[in-house]
Amino acid sequence: MRYVIMKSDDIRRNLATEQYLLNHVSFDEPLILFYIQKPCVIVGRNQNVLSEVDMNYATEQGITITRRLSGGGAVYDDLGNLSFSFVVDADSQSFGDFKLFTKPIIKALHFLGATGAEVSGRNDLLIDGKKFSGNAMYTKNKKMYAHGTLMLDVNIEEANRVLTVSQKKLESKGTKSVRSRVTNLRPYLSAEYQSLTIEEFRDQLLLYLFNAKTLAEIISHEYHLTPQDDEAIDQLVKDIYANEDWIFGEEPKFTIQKEERFKGGTIEAKISVDKGKIVALTIYGDYFGQKKTEEIEALLVGCGYNQKSLALALKNVSIEEYFKNISKTDFIGLLIG
Repeated sequence: MRYVIMKSDDIRRNLATEQYLLNHVSFDEPLILFYIQKPCVIVGRNQNVLSEVDMNYATEQGITITRRLSGGGAVYDDLGNLSFSFVVDADSQSFGDFKLFTKPIIKALHFLGATGAEVSGRNDLLIDGKKFSGNAMYTKNKKMYAHGTLMLDVNIEEANRVLTVSQKKLESKGTKSVRSRVTNLRPYLSAEYQSLTIEEFRDQLLLYLFNAKTLAEIISHEYHLTPQDDEAIDQLVKDIYANEDWIFGEEPKFTIQKEERFKGGTIEAKISVDKGKIVALTIYGDYFGQKKTEEIEALLVGCGYNQKSLALALKNVSIEEYFKNISKTDFIGLLIG
């Protein structure tokens, strides 16, 4: 077995590295990757970002949003979470067999004292009836990866906050996440491992997987990215994981209704979005304005359904002429909040 310890704490680069290694680097043995990242939300391949994430809160808190290649539900990661990924040759019998790929991780956790850790349901790892790991799989060109999270010391309150979408009327065919009771692993570890940092936790798992006592014993098994690898990975970040067309343009078609009361009156909006762009917009309410609202509706059809695109489309528009005593910031907030 070979291993890679990601140096980046950006989820977009870490997912790009995972994809690159899957598609472009050949190994004659399994590869395991470990990565840790700053606060972020990773939505599944078939999900609607806006039905999973409170985008206003994520923007305010600087929480990175991206979409992964694999299916499954949305997850929140921060520097208290350790992600892992097994990259192997694809086998039609093993795809979807989460128990097979998480078994070594479960054994390692048992060794560290979390003896109640177990695989449960389709793709979750539980302890004491609470979820501490979600897992997903992706396959291409006869290779696949099975990746998952390990919550050592995640800010659960923050996770619940950013993954709690305000109660708006939204109709979407996107795959919804199943919310479960979650917990961190730290309280379940043996006393000698209670104070592990996230990096030390990673190293302990690595040593167990390789049946070694020190990292020096297994250093020959580590794969180091080359400058050529880094260049290709940077391009993947740009083209996919930091690209709003990938993050939002993959949205299933949906219709959402918004309503907000402002100083200048109530605005209601019915918005239809397909592939991340507004395809229909109707605005109504008891507001006052000098110009016809239909002009704003026509202007925004075809616009990306995100704060950056809406702000750009309305850059030279005086919203006050359409909605008296309602600011541009409030109007955009209504549409995407």
